[in-house]
Amino acid sequence: MYKVLIIDDEVFIREGMKQIIPWKELGCEFIGEAQNGEEGVEKIVKLMPDIIISDIRMPKKSGLEMIDEIKSINKNMQIIILTGFREFEYAQQAIRLGVLRFLLKPSKIEEIKEAITSAVGNLDKLPKREVKNLLNEHTYEEIDKPQYLVKQAIEYINQYYNQKLDLQTVADQLYVSTWHLCKVIKKQTGTNFVDLLNNARIENAKRMLLESNMKIYEIAEAVGYADTAYFSKIFKKITQVTPNEYRNKMY
Repeated sequence: MYKVLIIDDEVFIREGMKQIIPWKELGCEFIGEAQNGEEGVEKIVKLMPDIIISDIRMPKKSGLEMIDEIKSINKNMQIIILTGFREFEYAQQAIRLGVLRFLLKPSKIEEIKEAITSAVGNLDKLPKREVKNLLNEHTYEEIDKPQYLVKQAIEYINQYYNQKLDLQTVADQLYVSTWHLCKVIKKQTGTNFVDLLNNARIENAKRMLLESNMKIYEIAEAVGYADTAYFSKIFKKITQVTPNEYRNKMY
């Protein structure tokens, strides 16, 4: 039996779905509900449903924001959108996020049953371990601990600061969405990804200025900056002095 979670801010929709859909007949079991996207993420992390039926416009966090976050938790989760909003841009974004069905309210019971049947069919084709596990089990064990993700992100930045590095690359390494990583970095550190990367690069540049005879442009390239002028600008912004002034002052 596949586990189903319903996320909708309208009580009568949640209650109606719970009562009318013949879950067992479809090979499913109803395991819980949430009334907004924020609560939805919490329930998904806690209950790990196989199928999600969700609205789009909800308080605190929209359905699409929620989906963007949880798809990086379990890529095989089957998602069905049930919404009263017909905007084409919503459908486009839903498709980009890998949503299985985009149904408009009020939908006929047969349409909803067909969508659930399709989801079950997709899940049946997957190896059982893949359905139940995450892309990275250890990441999932810690997914509700933002400090863990930020610690891992900083470690990755400190290791690869001298390469062409962006938020997407780090997020991919941690199996989370860029939106989620950006959010937890801001919450845990009060800063953003770009600042963390610049700080790592400048700290290493400071070391090179004192421990080597490398020219400024060589150090800029060595820590990941192709543009020496931009490197100098960031260096002064962080240290209040230019690279040359820093080297001379320290000596």
